[in-house]
Amino acid sequence: MLYSYNILVFGDEPVKKSVDRLLRYGYDAIELVGEPDRYDWEETRKLIADGGFQAASVCNIYSGEQRDLTSADPEKRENAVKYVTKTISMAEAVGAGTVIIAPTENMRIKRELPSAEDEWAMAVENIRRCAREAEKRGIQLVIEPWNRFETHLVNRLEQAVQLASDVDMPNVAIMGDLFHMNIEEANIPRAIRDAGKWLRHTHIADNQRDLPGKGHLDWPEIIKALKDIGFTGSLVLEYIPPHADPYFAFREKVDDSVYDEHARYAIEFMRDLVERE
Repeated sequence: MLYSYNILVFGDEPVKKSVDRLLRYGYDAIELVGEPDRYDWEETRKLIADGGFQAASVCNIYSGEQRDLTSADPEKRENAVKYVTKTISMAEAVGAGTVIIAPTENMRIKRELPSAEDEWAMAVENIRRCAREAEKRGIQLVIEPWNRFETHLVNRLEQAVQLASDVDMPNVAIMGDLFHMNIEEANIPRAIRDAGKWLRHTHIADNQRDLPGKGHLDWPEIIKALKDIGFTGSLVLEYIPPHADPYFAFREKVDDSVYDEHARYAIEFMRDLVERE
Protein backbone atom coordinates (compact mmCIF):
# COMPACT_ATOMS: atom_id res chain seq x y z
CA MET A 1 0.00 0.00 0.00
CA LEU A 2 1.19 3.51 -0.80
CA TYR A 3 0.69 6.35 1.68
CA SER A 4 -0.61 9.33 -0.24
CA TYR A 5 -2.36 12.65 0.40
CA ASN A 6 -4.94 14.56 -1.61
CA ILE A 7 -3.51 18.09 -1.70
CA LEU A 8 -6.99 19.49 -2.25
CA VAL A 9 -6.93 19.63 1.55
CA PHE A 10 -4.06 22.14 1.45
CA GLY A 11 -6.06 24.75 -0.44
CA ASP A 12 -4.28 26.81 -3.06
CA GLU A 13 -0.74 26.59 -1.70
CA PRO A 14 2.05 26.04 -4.28
CA VAL A 15 2.49 22.40 -5.17
CA LYS A 16 6.18 22.54 -4.17
CA LYS A 17 5.18 23.38 -0.61
CA SER A 18 2.78 20.41 -0.55
CA VAL A 19 5.39 18.06 -2.00
CA ASP A 20 8.02 19.22 0.49
CA ARG A 21 5.63 18.67 3.41
CA LEU A 22 4.66 15.16 2.37
CA LEU A 23 8.27 14.18 1.72
CA ARG A 24 9.24 15.52 5.13
CA TYR A 25 6.74 13.26 6.88
CA GLY A 26 7.48 10.14 4.86
CA TYR A 27 4.63 9.85 2.37
CA ASP A 28 5.18 7.75 -0.74
CA ALA A 29 2.99 9.69 -3.13
CA ILE A 30 0.70 12.61 -3.78
CA GLU A 31 -2.82 12.97 -5.19
CA LEU A 32 -3.16 16.06 -7.36
CA VAL A 33 -6.34 18.07 -7.79
CA GLY A 34 -8.08 17.52 -11.10
CA GLU A 35 -7.75 21.11 -12.25
CA PRO A 36 -5.26 20.85 -15.12
CA ASP A 37 -4.82 24.61 -15.55
CA ARG A 38 -3.68 24.91 -11.95
CA TYR A 39 -0.36 23.18 -12.66
CA ASP A 40 2.66 23.52 -14.86
CA TRP A 41 2.68 19.84 -15.82
CA GLU A 42 6.38 19.54 -16.64
CA GLU A 43 7.48 21.45 -13.56
CA THR A 44 5.15 19.39 -11.34
CA ARG A 45 6.52 16.13 -12.70
CA LYS A 46 10.07 17.33 -12.01
CA LEU A 47 9.25 18.50 -8.47
CA ILE A 48 7.81 15.10 -7.63
CA ALA A 49 10.51 13.04 -9.33
CA ASP A 50 13.36 15.05 -7.82
CA GLY A 51 12.19 14.03 -4.37
CA GLY A 52 12.12 10.32 -5.24
CA PHE A 53 8.37 10.64 -4.84
CA GLN A 54 5.48 9.75 -7.11
CA ALA A 55 2.23 11.27 -8.32
CA ALA A 56 -0.08 8.38 -7.60
CA SER A 57 -3.36 9.85 -8.77
CA VAL A 58 -5.50 12.76 -9.92
CA CYS A 59 -8.69 13.58 -8.00
CA ASN A 60 -11.14 14.96 -10.55
CA ILE A 61 -13.60 17.64 -9.44
CA TYR A 62 -17.16 17.27 -10.71
CA SER A 63 -18.69 20.40 -9.26
CA GLY A 64 -20.00 23.65 -10.68
CA GLU A 65 -18.05 23.48 -13.96
CA GLN A 66 -20.50 21.81 -16.37
CA ARG A 67 -18.91 18.42 -15.70
CA ASP A 68 -21.61 15.75 -15.72
CA LEU A 69 -21.30 12.55 -17.75
CA THR A 70 -25.03 11.71 -17.46
CA SER A 71 -26.64 15.14 -17.75
CA ALA A 72 -29.72 15.62 -19.92
CA ASP A 73 -27.78 18.43 -21.60
CA PRO A 74 -25.60 16.98 -24.42
CA GLU A 75 -23.23 19.95 -24.25
CA LYS A 76 -22.68 19.39 -20.54
CA ARG A 77 -21.95 15.70 -21.17
CA GLU A 78 -19.43 16.59 -23.86
CA ASN A 79 -17.81 19.14 -21.57
CA ALA A 80 -17.44 16.40 -18.96
CA VAL A 81 -15.80 14.01 -21.44
CA LYS A 82 -13.41 16.76 -22.57
CA TYR A 83 -12.60 17.55 -18.94
CA VAL A 84 -11.80 13.93 -18.07
CA THR A 85 -9.74 13.61 -21.24
CA LYS A 86 -7.71 16.64 -20.21
CA THR A 87 -7.09 15.29 -16.71
CA ILE A 88 -5.98 12.01 -18.28
CA SER A 89 -3.43 13.99 -20.32
CA MET A 90 -2.32 15.75 -17.15
CA ALA A 91 -1.97 12.43 -15.32
CA GLU A 92 0.25 11.08 -18.10
CA ALA A 93 2.35 14.25 -18.11
CA VAL A 94 3.00 14.28 -14.36
CA GLY A 95 3.46 10.50 -14.08
CA ALA A 96 0.24 9.64 -12.24
CA GLY A 97 -1.28 6.25 -13.05
CA THR A 98 -4.82 6.74 -11.73
CA VAL A 99 -7.63 9.21 -12.42
CA ILE A 100 -10.86 9.29 -10.39
CA ILE A 101 -14.10 9.33 -12.37
CA ALA A 102 -17.73 9.81 -11.27
CA PRO A 103 -20.84 9.48 -13.45
CA THR A 104 -22.71 12.56 -12.19
CA GLU A 105 -21.96 16.09 -11.16
CA ASN A 106 -21.34 16.39 -7.42
CA MET A 107 -24.51 17.33 -5.48
CA ARG A 108 -26.90 16.28 -8.26
CA ILE A 109 -29.29 13.91 -6.53
CA LYS A 110 -32.04 13.51 -9.16
CA ARG A 111 -32.13 11.77 -12.51
CA GLU A 112 -32.31 14.04 -15.56
CA LEU A 113 -32.70 11.45 -18.31
CA PRO A 114 -36.10 9.79 -18.99
CA SER A 115 -35.36 6.51 -17.19
CA ALA A 116 -32.87 4.92 -14.83
CA GLU A 117 -31.86 2.57 -17.66
CA ASP A 118 -31.14 5.52 -19.95
CA GLU A 119 -28.99 7.16 -17.31
CA TRP A 120 -27.02 3.99 -16.56
CA ALA A 121 -26.44 3.40 -20.26
CA MET A 122 -25.18 6.97 -20.63
CA ALA A 123 -22.79 6.47 -17.71
CA VAL A 124 -21.45 3.28 -19.31
CA GLU A 125 -21.05 4.93 -22.71
CA ASN A 126 -19.23 8.02 -21.51
CA ILE A 127 -16.99 6.27 -18.99
CA ARG A 128 -16.05 3.85 -21.76
CA ARG A 129 -15.18 6.77 -24.05
CA CYS A 130 -12.92 8.21 -21.37
CA ALA A 131 -11.43 4.79 -20.64
CA ARG A 132 -10.42 4.31 -24.28
CA GLU A 133 -8.45 7.54 -24.13
CA ALA A 134 -6.95 6.56 -20.78
CA GLU A 135 -5.96 3.13 -22.11
CA LYS A 136 -3.89 4.74 -24.88
CA ARG A 137 -1.92 6.58 -22.20
CA GLY A 138 -1.56 3.75 -19.70
CA ILE A 139 -3.92 5.36 -17.18
CA GLN A 140 -6.35 3.55 -14.87
CA LEU A 141 -9.79 5.05 -14.14
CA VAL A 142 -11.41 4.34 -10.78
CA ILE A 143 -15.14 4.94 -10.26
CA GLU A 144 -15.90 6.65 -6.95
CA PRO A 145 -19.22 6.10 -5.15
CA TRP A 146 -20.50 9.15 -3.24
CA ASN A 147 -23.11 9.21 -0.51
CA ARG A 148 -26.79 9.85 -1.25
CA PHE A 149 -26.52 13.54 -0.42
CA GLU A 150 -23.94 14.06 -3.18
CA THR A 151 -25.31 11.78 -5.93
CA HIS A 152 -28.24 9.47 -6.54
CA LEU A 153 -26.59 7.13 -9.04
CA VAL A 154 -23.63 5.26 -7.50
CA ASN A 155 -23.55 5.25 -3.69
CA ARG A 156 -22.06 1.86 -2.73
CA LEU A 157 -19.08 -0.21 -3.79
CA GLU A 158 -21.29 -2.95 -5.24
CA GLN A 159 -22.91 -0.39 -7.57
CA ALA A 160 -19.51 0.89 -8.65
CA VAL A 161 -18.42 -2.70 -9.33
CA GLN A 162 -21.50 -3.22 -11.49
CA LEU A 163 -20.81 -0.03 -13.43
CA ALA A 164 -17.16 -0.93 -13.96
CA SER A 165 -18.19 -4.41 -15.06
CA ASP A 166 -20.68 -2.97 -17.56
CA VAL A 167 -18.05 -0.57 -18.94
CA ASP A 168 -15.93 -3.69 -19.47
CA MET A 169 -12.56 -2.08 -20.04
CA PRO A 170 -9.36 -3.52 -18.50
CA ASN A 171 -8.28 -0.13 -17.14
CA VAL A 172 -11.55 0.63 -15.29
CA ALA A 173 -11.88 -0.36 -11.64
CA ILE A 174 -13.32 1.27 -8.51
CA MET A 175 -12.26 3.10 -5.39
CA GLY A 176 -13.72 3.53 -1.92
CA ASP A 177 -13.98 6.63 0.24
CA LEU A 178 -14.43 5.71 3.89
CA PHE A 179 -16.46 8.84 4.69
CA HIS A 180 -19.01 7.96 2.00
CA MET A 181 -18.87 4.28 2.92
CA ASN A 182 -19.69 5.07 6.54
CA ILE A 183 -22.99 6.54 5.35
CA GLU A 184 -23.89 4.00 2.67
CA GLU A 185 -22.36 0.60 3.50
CA ALA A 186 -24.05 -1.65 6.06
CA ASN A 187 -20.67 -3.18 6.88
CA ILE A 188 -17.49 -1.51 5.61
CA PRO A 189 -15.08 -4.47 5.93
CA ARG A 190 -17.61 -6.75 4.20
CA ALA A 191 -18.09 -4.24 1.38
CA ILE A 192 -14.30 -4.12 0.88
CA ARG A 193 -14.05 -7.91 0.78
CA ASP A 194 -17.00 -8.18 -1.60
CA ALA A 195 -15.40 -5.64 -3.95
CA GLY A 196 -12.19 -7.65 -3.92
CA LYS A 197 -9.95 -7.17 -6.94
CA TRP A 198 -12.09 -4.30 -8.26
CA LEU A 199 -10.95 -2.03 -5.40
CA ARG A 200 -7.74 -0.25 -6.47
CA HIS A 201 -7.73 3.07 -4.60
CA THR A 202 -8.96 4.31 -1.21
CA HIS A 203 -9.68 7.72 0.29
CA ILE A 204 -9.02 7.80 4.01
CA ALA A 205 -11.06 9.83 6.52
CA ASP A 206 -13.04 9.00 9.63
CA ASN A 207 -16.82 8.82 9.87
CA GLN A 208 -17.24 12.62 10.17
CA ARG A 209 -14.64 13.27 7.44
CA ASP A 210 -12.01 14.13 10.05
CA LEU A 211 -8.53 12.66 10.31
CA PRO A 212 -8.45 8.87 10.79
CA GLY A 213 -8.75 7.89 14.43
CA LYS A 214 -10.70 11.02 15.34
CA GLY A 215 -14.09 9.36 14.90
CA HIS A 216 -15.68 5.96 15.43
CA LEU A 217 -14.63 3.88 12.41
CA ASP A 218 -13.16 0.46 13.24
CA TRP A 219 -9.76 1.02 11.66
CA PRO A 220 -8.15 -2.33 12.56
CA GLU A 221 -11.00 -4.19 10.84
CA ILE A 222 -10.83 -1.91 7.78
CA ILE A 223 -7.09 -2.47 7.36
CA LYS A 224 -7.56 -6.20 7.89
CA ALA A 225 -10.17 -6.27 5.11
CA LEU A 226 -7.83 -4.39 2.75
CA LYS A 227 -5.07 -6.88 3.49
CA ASP A 228 -7.43 -9.78 2.98
CA ILE A 229 -8.16 -8.69 -0.61
CA GLY A 230 -4.48 -8.08 -1.31
CA PHE A 231 -4.97 -4.33 -1.72
CA THR A 232 -1.79 -2.71 -3.09
CA GLY A 233 -3.17 0.67 -4.14
CA SER A 234 -2.93 4.06 -2.48
CA LEU A 235 -4.27 4.97 0.94
CA VAL A 236 -5.01 8.65 0.27
CA LEU A 237 -5.66 10.98 3.18
CA GLU A 238 -8.65 13.17 2.34
CA TYR A 239 -10.04 14.65 5.53
CA ILE A 240 -12.23 17.74 5.20
CA PRO A 241 -12.94 20.45 7.80
CA PRO A 242 -16.55 20.53 9.08
CA HIS A 243 -18.40 22.79 6.65
CA ALA A 244 -21.67 22.13 4.83
CA ASP A 245 -19.87 23.13 1.63
CA PRO A 246 -16.59 21.18 1.62
CA TYR A 247 -15.11 23.38 -1.10
CA PHE A 248 -15.47 26.44 1.13
CA ALA A 249 -13.07 24.85 3.58
CA PHE A 250 -10.32 24.76 0.97
CA ARG A 251 -10.61 28.49 0.39
CA GLU A 252 -9.97 29.30 4.02
CA LYS A 253 -6.56 30.53 5.11
CA VAL A 254 -5.00 28.00 7.45
CA ASP A 255 -1.68 28.30 9.24
CA ASP A 256 0.94 25.98 7.72
CA SER A 257 1.61 24.43 11.13
CA VAL A 258 -1.91 22.99 11.10
CA TYR A 259 -1.28 21.26 7.76
CA ASP A 260 2.07 20.04 9.07
CA GLU A 261 0.55 18.56 12.20
CA HIS A 262 -2.28 16.88 10.31
CA ALA A 263 0.08 15.35 7.75
CA ARG A 264 2.40 14.07 10.48
CA TYR A 265 -0.42 12.64 12.59
CA ALA A 266 -2.20 10.94 9.68
CA ILE A 267 0.77 8.96 8.37
CA GLU A 268 1.86 7.92 11.85
CA PHE A 269 -1.65 6.67 12.59
CA MET A 270 -2.02 4.78 9.30
CA ARG A 271 1.50 3.34 9.25
CA ASP A 272 1.14 2.04 12.80
CA LEU A 273 -2.14 0.35 11.86
CA VAL A 274 -0.88 -1.22 8.65
CA GLU A 275 2.36 -2.48 10.17
CA ARG A 276 0.69 -3.72 13.35
CA GLU A 277 -2.31 -5.56 11.96
